[in-house]
Amino acid sequence: MARYFIHIFDGTATWDEDGEELAGLGAARLTALRVMAEVAASRSDRFWQDGSLRIVVQDEARTDVVVLEMRDLTA
Repeated sequence: MARYFIHIFDGTATWDEDGEELAGLGAARLTALRVMAEVAASRSDRFWQDGSLRIVVQDEARTDVVVLEMRDLTA
């Protein structure tokens, strides 16, 4: 198990200071996709206003290992 930190940028920055124990990079990727879907659904008004949503996953060394980005090109 390794600790990963999942940060959310949707017009404001939400920094994960605690992290989450995950089985590895594959689990971190799946978690990033889940978080992206959950945030897009629950904060859709913010997404359509700002026009972007970015999820950044960092490993224990605080190195970016996954970056997901969704953009509205008309915003």
